[in-house]
Amino acid sequence: MTSALEEKLRAAFSPEQAHLLAEVIREAYDDLVKAKDFNELKAIVADLAQAQKRTEERVEELAAAQKRTEERVEELAQAQKRTEERLEELAQAQKRTEERMDQLAAAQERTERAVKQLARQVGGLSEALGGSLEDLALEVVPEILEYRWGMEIEFCDRDTLPLRNGEYEFDLVIRGQVEGRPVLVLGEVKSNITESEVERFLNLVAQVEASEQVRPLFFGYRVERAAKALIRDRDAVMVTTRGKYFP
Repeated sequence: MTSALEEKLRAAFSPEQAHLLAEVIREAYDDLVKAKDFNELKAIVADLAQAQKRTEERVEELAAAQKRTEERVEELAQAQKRTEERLEELAQAQKRTEERMDQLAAAQERTERAVKQLARQVGGLSEALGGSLEDLALEVVPEILEYRWGMEIEFCDRDTLPLRNGEYEFDLVIRGQVEGRPVLVLGEVKSNITESEVERFLNLVAQVEASEQVRPLFFGYRVERAAKALIRDRDAVMVTTRGKYFP
């Protein structure tokens, strides 16, 4: 059971301190009762005073430590608050970034749709232009060959012919007779004829196996200087959309 003295001490000290002081006082009292002279009593009182002083010093140290702890806790609370504010700023920045990314993705999607639509339009135009060129070649080239070569035309159209490794659909296939000899004209129709296209087409023509004499022919709006030289060197023929002919 807690003594009355200890209960009184608890009003000024913590439970642990009150208990310690009560024990010290009881021991001092016991010593005082048993003391044989006043000097012994004085020594006991002096020891009690020193114990009280040490207790007060310890209490002061504990109070100072408590104060430092509270200050540190306050510093940590402020740091936590700053951290939370910074995290909120980062969250808002992330949200703005995601919104911007969504806007960019939507813009990219619109751009891709526009590019695809333009590609379809350009592709349609290219097909229309290519078809009209081929139709023009089917009309113009036979007349040029009849005039230049005296060729008797037997067949003139687009056609697919076998190659050594597969087959190829030629834009222009003309079969006929030149001075009684069978001739096969294979034509490539392009709006702009380049050297690389001439080389590619001549390699295709070389793979055609035919009993007739095979003559490569090119038809288009324009022809590069290097392409024109290669056409002449490989014994091919060029006819322009204006009806100009050169071997």
